[in-house]
Amino acid sequence: MNKSVKIAVCLTCHNRKEKTIKCLDSLHKQRALNNGQCILSIFLCDDGSNDGTADEVKRKYPNINVIQGDGTLFWARGMEVAFSASRNTEPDFFLMINDDVEFNDNMLELMIDSYNAAVKNSKLVSVVGTLKDSKTNEWSYGGKMWKKRLYKDVKSVVYPQVPFAKCDLANWNCFLIPADLAAIVGNIETAYTHAMADYDYSIRIMKNGGQIVVASDYVGTCSRNNIEGTWQDVSIPLFKRYKLLHNRTARPPKSYAYYCKIAYGKAWLYWFFIQYIWIAKTSIQHRIK
Repeated sequence: MNKSVKIAVCLTCHNRKEKTIKCLDSLHKQRALNNGQCILSIFLCDDGSNDGTADEVKRKYPNINVIQGDGTLFWARGMEVAFSASRNTEPDFFLMINDDVEFNDNMLELMIDSYNAAVKNSKLVSVVGTLKDSKTNEWSYGGKMWKKRLYKDVKSVVYPQVPFAKCDLANWNCFLIPADLAAIVGNIETAYTHAMADYDYSIRIMKNGGQIVVASDYVGTCSRNNIEGTWQDVSIPLFKRYKLLHNRTARPPKSYAYYCKIAYGKAWLYWFFIQYIWIAKTSIQHRIK
C-alpha cells in the first residue's frame, strides 16, 4: 500500500467569510482525501476579520489551525505567518492557496500526478494549478512564461496540457511546493505586504535551479480581481491613480523597488519608473477618447 502524502495547506483571509468557507468546503471534498492518497493539515491566518470568519471556521472545521492576525498583515505577510506555522509539521508538500478559489474534487490528484510526471526530469519541481473564471470559463490565474528584455517585459499565459507544461512565474491561487524545494528557497519574503510575493518566490525557485510546471488540467474556479476603482482604472483622474498605486494592496514604493531589483537586476530603476509612465500614457489616451 502506498504511503499517504502529507500536505500542509496555507491560506490567509480577511472579511469574506462566505468565500473562505466555500474554499475550505471544496478542499474537504477532495477525492484524494477519501481514497487515502493525501492527508491535509490546514493553516489559516485570519487577518483581523470582523465578520465572524474565524469563529465559523472553528465551528465547522475544528481541526484547522487558525492563526489570528491584527488586520495589518494583508496577503503576503498573512501567507508568511501561515507558512511559518505549517513548517513545524514537516509535511511532504506545502500547498499555497487563495481563499476565493473553489476547487474541483480532483485538484489534489491533478497536482500530485503532474508533480510525479515532472519530477522524473527535474528533482526540484513545483506545480501551479490553473483556475478559470466561473462565469466566462476563461483562464484567470495560473502559470506564465516570462520573456524579459531590456525595454520589453512579456508575460504570456501557459495553458494546461498533459502531462504538464513548463512555466516561469506562478500565481499562488493554487501552488504546490515540495518540502525539499521550500527548504532551499526559504520563507516568503517579508519585504512585501500584499502583492508580488508569489512572483518573487517563482524567481527565487528558478535562481536556485528549480522548475515550475503547470498541472495537466484546470483545478477549479476563481474570478479575476476587478480593476474598477484601482490604479489600473483609466477612468480615474491621473494623480488619484498614482495615489492608489501606492496603497498597501497595490505597489507600495519600497516593496515594488525591492521586487524590481530581484526581477530586473541592474535595470531595476527603469522598470520601477515605467509604471508611472504607463499610468500617465493610459490616462491621456482615455481622455483623448
